[in-house]
Amino acid sequence: MADIDVVGAEVKEGRLNSLSVRFKGNLARKIDRDTALDWLAQGHSLIPVSGHGHHVSRGRALERIEVDGQPWIRCDFLLEAGDHVPFPKGH
Repeated sequence: MADIDVVGAEVKEGRLNSLSVRFKGNLARKIDRDTALDWLAQGHSLIPVSGHGHHVSRGRALERIEVDGQPWIRCDFLLEAGDHVPFPKGH
């Protein structure tokens, strides 16, 4: 399974539109919400990060949870119907 850095997120009204992700040693690219949910279901680790070079802070891993049968992306286990992608150190 891949360990994927999340370097940006676009969330509108509690729903993720896209994530900017980066595999180690590669440039960032955008993925949509469905792709992020699929990668999480496959067991990949999506980790919000901030900083650059040798000064990178890693946040808590994103998780796929279900609320009323609908999937959501969060780093906590609150059963709230909404995506939540916090970055470390106030990114």
